[in-house]
Amino acid sequence: MSNVLASNANAGLVYPQVTQSDEVFELSDCEVETLRRAALDRNLSFDPLRTIYRNSELKAYGMVREGYTRAEMRERGIGPGALTCFDTLAEKAEELLPVETPFGSGIRKWQLPIDMIPIQVMKTIFPPGSVVKSHVHPPHSDEAPGGGLRIVVEGSISYKGRKFGPGDWFFAVNGEPYEFTTDPERHTVVFYKYTFFAVEKGNRFSHPHSA
Repeated sequence: MSNVLASNANAGLVYPQVTQSDEVFELSDCEVETLRRAALDRNLSFDPLRTIYRNSELKAYGMVREGYTRAEMRERGIGPGALTCFDTLAEKAEELLPVETPFGSGIRKWQLPIDMIPIQVMKTIFPPGSVVKSHVHPPHSDEAPGGGLRIVVEGSISYKGRKFGPGDWFFAVNGEPYEFTTDPERHTVVFYKYTFFAVEKGNRFSHPHSA
């Protein structure tokens, strides 16, 4: 992998300084296409032949990690089989399978350690009074834009002038900006399912932007 990085560097591209946490990703074909779309949205340059990127470079394109592939789950000891929230693996999932929350602060979000790919379910814990800033996720297609389903299990979310408490849910479609705030008095816990471009092909990234 280091040889590929050196080869790309010789092509005249400038990279930020690498840190220990600056993970290196090898992008699949659908992830390269996601990067192309992100570059187009942001008027950035794009090399269609390049597949190796550092995390810091992907962030410059607005790329957000939204999930894990089956291979990555296996590397973390997550296999097929029954699992409950009381199992040790479930307790470790926040550390093993974290995903990003670029439009709010102090939010903890991770993928549940269950293999239902292409279905991926996230658990999100919001500090009291969290503000998720207005942003928009790019639509998958005109016929099936995708979007995010949120189901509240503790606390509450204020969205579009209504308060959503335990057992309530809402769906925000891709292509339309949305924002919300959470219960000012307590933590809010939400289960989240987000469908985006090529998730069924193992895509791990989307490229939302501020609205």
